[in-house]
Amino acid sequence: MYDRFRLGRVFISTMNTADAISFIHGIGSRECYGYICFMDARTAYLANHNVEYCAIQCASLLTFPDGMPLVWFARKSGYEHVEKVSGKDFMDMVLSESVRHGYSHFFFGSTPETIEKIKENLGKQYPGIVILGAVSPPFQPLEAFDIDKLADELNRLKPTFFWCGLGAPKQERLMALLQPKLKSTICGGVGLAFEYLAGTVKRAPSWMQKNGLEWVYRLAQQPRNISRVFMPFLWITKELVMVRLRRK
Repeated sequence: MYDRFRLGRVFISTMNTADAISFIHGIGSRECYGYICFMDARTAYLANHNVEYCAIQCASLLTFPDGMPLVWFARKSGYEHVEKVSGKDFMDMVLSESVRHGYSHFFFGSTPETIEKIKENLGKQYPGIVILGAVSPPFQPLEAFDIDKLADELNRLKPTFFWCGLGAPKQERLMALLQPKLKSTICGGVGLAFEYLAGTVKRAPSWMQKNGLEWVYRLAQQPRNISRVFMPFLWITKELVMVRLRRK
């Protein structure tokens, strides 16, 4: 549907916020279903080092650039209009239009406490919003999930959006297995957005987001994750240096 730029082995949608809003409004008339990914430096690194995960990202309906290093890379590659579209920002756009356009939702992931806070907060922020399901599944390997049972439940309820907050790369792997079994639902892998919606984790200030420092803020709140970002940071830095050299 939309053009994509290449970052190593993976292809990312050349999206900006206006494109995302247009996509949302056209969902019903187009009847285009699929799963949506939000790629940051870490998941771009994983996709470039795992063939299966790369194929999942490239087969998405959309893969948004969710990280300023990816946006910088796209712009240096000639895609000047590309903007960062995070899972949280996309959800905010969808949720704000849900009552007016009749969108319904199903949340899947995180802890029971987070799920309850999401329902409570969204009910206050968006009166009349339709939440057809909100499930905190057991912490288990992907192979232990009953994909067919989940698909049957979604096909019975017919939510417009199925929001998956299992974290990457599990949520993308689950969506790739689930989506072909769905009749009228779009899946979105939004990870930490569940915690933002619940208010259990604070998001970085806007100036940090715009300058590519959101990962620093996240590490300050969750320092145990430092080992997950070290190699992706080195890799994306190398890619940015290389694309600048190629352009010169």
